[in-house]
Amino acid sequence: MNMRRLLLSALLLALLYRPLSLTAAPAPPPPNAESAPLGREARMAWFRDARFGMFIHWGPYSALGGEYRGQPVGWIAEWIQHTARIPLAEYETMAHAFNPVKFDAREWVSLAREAGMKYIAITAKHHDGFCLWDTRLTGYNLVQGTPFHRDAIAELARECERQGLKFGVYYSVRDWHHPDWPLRYEHLNPPHKGYGYAASPWTSNWVSQCGCPSCRKSKPFPDDFDPRPVAAADMNRYLDYMRGQLTELLTRCGPVSLMWFDAQDIRDPALGRVKEMIATMRRLNPNVIISDRIGPDGTEFGDYGVHEGGVPGTGAAREWETCMTLNNTWGYSKFDEHWKSAAELIHTLVETTSKNGNFLLNVGPDGEGVIPAGSAGRLREVGRWMAENADSIRGCGAANLPVPKWGRFTARGSRLYVHIFQWPADGQLRLPPLPGTIRRAFALAYPARQQLEFTVNPEGVDLRLPVTPAEAGPDAVLVLEMTQP
Repeated sequence: MNMRRLLLSALLLALLYRPLSLTAAPAPPPPNAESAPLGREARMAWFRDARFGMFIHWGPYSALGGEYRGQPVGWIAEWIQHTARIPLAEYETMAHAFNPVKFDAREWVSLAREAGMKYIAITAKHHDGFCLWDTRLTGYNLVQGTPFHRDAIAELARECERQGLKFGVYYSVRDWHHPDWPLRYEHLNPPHKGYGYAASPWTSNWVSQCGCPSCRKSKPFPDDFDPRPVAAADMNRYLDYMRGQLTELLTRCGPVSLMWFDAQDIRDPALGRVKEMIATMRRLNPNVIISDRIGPDGTEFGDYGVHEGGVPGTGAAREWETCMTLNNTWGYSKFDEHWKSAAELIHTLVETTSKNGNFLLNVGPDGEGVIPAGSAGRLREVGRWMAENADSIRGCGAANLPVPKWGRFTARGSRLYVHIFQWPADGQLRLPPLPGTIRRAFALAYPARQQLEFTVNPEGVDLRLPVTPAEAGPDAVLVLEMTQP
């Protein structure tokens, strides 16, 4: 790219992020703020009860579907701008053509509800900086900047309220588009390899290598990849912009119950103004739940912790959530058909519940706004299991018993739920010694409420199972009603 084109790109960026947009316009009182702020325990009550939610990664990258210039681009599809080294001006042109004509908030929320999910969180702004709501702080958004001209965030918030689900938004602190985000990828010097962030005050003088395959393999960036002038960037001006956008999301988009953050690259919470951001959100909606990723890794800001891609070995000291994909990528890729089975998803849901955690399961709608059939089919399978067994998940938590090899335990009040993943060959299940006395034992779903025979002995409890392995499905749930010891 010649100098004239670089200057033109910089000028267009400046126009997109006009100075009058650094702070949000005066807004009406937030529609989702309670008249009386709840204490933390009460604020987290719905989250602990829900246990299962839908994550949605969706944006202009979805229209590419993991493909650039006729070639598949590996790794996670929502990073395609970065991993394929797409020049900023070219990506902008593609983003402004984004037109998801088949998007239907009612269909998405109905699918989540059918799956037994109780909340949704969607990427309002991912790393590419493109916004899915009618923000007044940049024209780089779905309403003003595309032929679609609709506010997907507001539509989903209203539909979640109508169908009785809680609604949350994902917000990336990192921004590959805003001119004032100063961190740029550069080739690192030995002993570091590939591309990443060089040491700076924003990284607490750490060198941070990017983990994507392109950067690890030192795939070069073209000259026109990122024309934003570094010298003119002002991180505090960007943080003003971020605060203004959080204000909009909590005041202009409908009921928002959860703020889910990602990519907090500013390692010093003071420089990142983390406490200020939290205070702003608490002032606008005292009852909103905030994820810990508002702060840098290793800190415990917000209300709960996030584990990405796996279930921790033991339960955490405070509420937590694991987020996972249904296949291998978060954003939509036409090449990724590696779907997890319904049995694996059900077992993961039970595993997280048994450790006092939540399971946030991701879907990646395509560029037209359609959730892929592979995702929808798995969710409906899980939903059929949840329709009969949700009592063993919602509001449940750890049973404080040894973890069995054949399944898991969950518990709520005086009920102990026995989840059988692997069927005993002799049709008899041996449980460890239990605190309290069994008043009643029965199958939760199949055969529905059938009473079970059991024998208590010094080694524990023997249960005679009522069905065959073929009838049991991926997780047969038994219920033990206990009296306290």
